[in-house]
Amino acid sequence: MPASSFRVALLALFTVVGIAAGAGLPGASAQPETGDCELEPLTLPLFDATPAAQIAATPLALALDADTSDEAILAAVEDLVECINTGDAAYQYAIFTQRYLAEQFADPSVTNQPAFELQLSLGPADVEETFELVGVTDTTVNDGGLIAVTIELTGGGATYRDTLILANVDSVWLIDSIEELDPPQ
Repeated sequence: MPASSFRVALLALFTVVGIAAGAGLPGASAQPETGDCELEPLTLPLFDATPAAQIAATPLALALDADTSDEAILAAVEDLVECINTGDAAYQYAIFTQRYLAEQFADPSVTNQPAFELQLSLGPADVEETFELVGVTDTTVNDGGLIAVTIELTGGGATYRDTLILANVDSVWLIDSIEELDPPQ
């Protein structure tokens, strides 16, 4: 099975969110099944109404004393996958640092923030396919407290293998960047 980019899959979610919001598709009205997702969902207004470009340009405030053991990083990635699988955009996108999310919206011609916010307001959707974590390898602690980790996920008949750059923000590991493996492995 060919390796695809997890980043492409996540950016496709941005596109789907934008299309669904633009079409006015209703979301489920029930509370989402958050499973083991322990992250706080995104809330509106996004970034507390601070312009995305300002958030994207703001350096991260990292917790430099965070547990960087292989076990802690594996548990963090497992938690992120749980949040993706909720079917609720407010939890699915809570896996990213605000800086990373803001980068996606800094250019409104690429990603439509108002459409994304509308989708967040609609609540959870039915989960048709979920991701399964296959493995976490090559954990590297970078200068400044960031962690590079290669993950492999399966979902929707595809395998995704990419390197995530994790940042510990407020005692939670979040994705601050996704680096596609070149060539894909």
